Amino acid sequence: MLDTKAESYAIVAAPNGDAGRDTWIVGRDPTGAMYGALDLAERVGLDGASVVPISAPIVAAPAVPIRGAQLYMTLPTASESPESAWWLRDPSYWTAYLDLLAHARIDFLDLRGMYNPSNTIFPNALLYFATSATYPAVGVLRSDRDANAAMLETIVAMAGVRGIRVGFMTFRSDTSADGTTAGIALTDSELEVYTREAVANLLRRAPGIWRIGVRIGESGHDAAWYKGSFVAGIDDACHTARFYTRTWLSSKPQILDLISSAGDDPMVQAKYNGEQLGAPYVIAGGMFPSWTSYSYEDYLAPPRPYSFVFEVRTGGTHRIFRFASYARVARAVDSFVLGSSKGFALEPPGAYFPQRDFYHASVADRFSPWVFSRDELQYSLFGRLAYDPKTPERVFRSALAARAGTDALWDAVQAASDIVPWIQTAHTCGPDARDFAADEEWGGPLGYWAGPADAPPPAGSCRGRYQGPFDTFAVASPYETAADLVAGVATSRVTPLDVARIVLSDAQQARAATLAHVDAGNPWGRDFVRECVALADLGDYFGHKLRAATALAVYAASGAAEYLAAAGSEAQASSAAWTQLAADTAYVAPFDDNLRVGAAYHWRNAVASLAQDMQSIDAVATAVSAAPPAFHGTLPAAATWLASARPDGPGLASLEVTPQDPTAAQWTVTATLLSPVPRTAHAQLLYKPLSSLADWKTAPLLGSGMQFEAVVPGSGAGAMFAVEISTGTGGAWRYPDVLSQTPYVALPP
Repeated sequence: MLDTKAESYAIVAAPNGDAGRDTWIVGRDPTGAMYGALDLAERVGLDGASVVPISAPIVAAPAVPIRGAQLYMTLPTASESPESAWWLRDPSYWTAYLDLLAHARIDFLDLRGMYNPSNTIFPNALLYFATSATYPAVGVLRSDRDANAAMLETIVAMAGVRGIRVGFMTFRSDTSADGTTAGIALTDSELEVYTREAVANLLRRAPGIWRIGVRIGESGHDAAWYKGSFVAGIDDACHTARFYTRTWLSSKPQILDLISSAGDDPMVQAKYNGEQLGAPYVIAGGMFPSWTSYSYEDYLAPPRPYSFVFEVRTGGTHRIFRFASYARVARAVDSFVLGSSKGFALEPPGAYFPQRDFYHASVADRFSPWVFSRDELQYSLFGRLAYDPKTPERVFRSALAARAGTDALWDAVQAASDIVPWIQTAHTCGPDARDFAADEEWGGPLGYWAGPADAPPPAGSCRGRYQGPFDTFAVASPYETAADLVAGVATSRVTPLDVARIVLSDAQQARAATLAHVDAGNPWGRDFVRECVALADLGDYFGHKLRAATALAVYAASGAAEYLAAAGSEAQASSAAWTQLAADTAYVAPFDDNLRVGAAYHWRNAVASLAQDMQSIDAVATAVSAAPPAFHGTLPAAATWLASARPDGPGLASLEVTPQDPTAAQWTVTATLLSPVPRTAHAQLLYKPLSSLADWKTAPLLGSGMQFEAVVPGSGAGAMFAVEISTGTGGAWRYPDVLSQTPYVALPP
């Protein structure tokens, strides 16, 4: 019964003579045996001692082979403890953190660095851990390098006995220890010698390292340079460590050339959805073909002589507040093995912040010295559901109850965890962590939100020339939704009004956390409640602002005064919610987020900016008065339209592609609906090559009632498919439904 996969296990009962039955845990390997022991212990904890001896065999094997956690080696800031107390060299940190990863079934610790939070630069990590025989003075103080290398060796050993393999990746190849101050000057050939010797030295100092690698883009060198430096250093050490790299700002031909010299099983990592999480699936098409390296490009297509792993960068979206959505993570884990992908490496919240608790204003609220403790549930959800997607919700619900002292907060935490992902999915400034911070910022004036995606950004809003949905394929902007209404066309994508309805409902449910009985002396419980309330405020702000922006966009296109009044009313509700957010986050100390909102930030810093929303409404009203739009149609009542749910669609029973061959010359795609549509309905197929560099195309779906079919040319390397149904004034929908499913069916190579 034991699965052949690594890390699998079986729990079985066996006779023990007159003593009855014993319960045996059998692992495919030591890690599998450990996971089996953790599983059985958890079952006893949940259901009591009667669980053993077990009545029926329990077998388990990982659904996602590589389940990683990315940890940035952040340098101390001026406000932190002195260097001697640096978290990276604190054994108590590693004991707690690695225990968490083991319980979460995380089997890969992806150490990255360094990271300087003061200037947001990623200095060369070799300068902190390794010594070159030819250039021994390059790097930080030799004593610090030795201490760091010794700690790294300890970390690798501690991780190993917990079933965790360790990777070490540097992001730069120069000699500046902080990213700005010049280091020892070396020529390029001298730097190649230094890097080669430093890599070999590091591997000899920490011989248990599983992978060692480098980020190519922004590192200071092209891919080919690392053959004679980095890869050569691995060879010089005669080490079994495997090379890995990232696709960021490189190209597949360059990476293929580099890894051809890198030995067995190189790994390539690509960003899942840029440096944000948002949607619980790989976003396809829309803006991503122009965002290139922020997605997987063509790395899932042959040739692929490497293990491919997604970088799930939750730290760009969830910076301060918890994310612990069972439903969203359960949806996401299916996509981590898209095509040839072997898994994921999770960048957690707090990735770019100090690792000691920096955000609680009161010492009494600090339930742990470490930031990662706040995110226990997120680690557990990603790791456990990736190992076994059938892990029941009650496992995580029980974990929350153990911390909070009550089971009554689970539903509120689930609702609260749905808010920030929808903000990022429906309104962002781009895929980079520097573009937008969904749980920190107000996002700019209302008139900007109501405008086209490429409108010039006002001060204090987007840094680049984009604002709108993160997933433009599945979600429409206020500007697009208003244009459809004025044109008398139904919007097939999820509209900002749909999203507003969801987050306002989430906010109401999250605020119910205040009704739970939480022991006032339990800092965990207090933290969960306060955070649910803060996220409810944020949801109210965002929901009302989306409604206001959509109403304002309708007014700008129609001149209908009723929509101008609705925009003003919703804007006032939005401003009131943000003002309340600033008050309800008093328990959070001002913090530095130099990637996006700057130093000493707090939500109250943006309260003065809220006046710009009403000012922007006045500016639009002035422009419409000066040049009224040529609109002579009729519109629904503003209040009714803003609050009404879209009509139910026919639903999709199946979307079948034949042949199931990603290299076929053509495909026949058959869409079967759950209920018939009128003969006047219009149906079309949306399809695209699997590569993230390609956008969507359309083809007519022929048929009637409940069955439609289209024949489209093959791409040679897999594809994605979706359906759009329009019944005119009755409504329009895209399937699969993004509210509950990945909004496309994939046929990967």
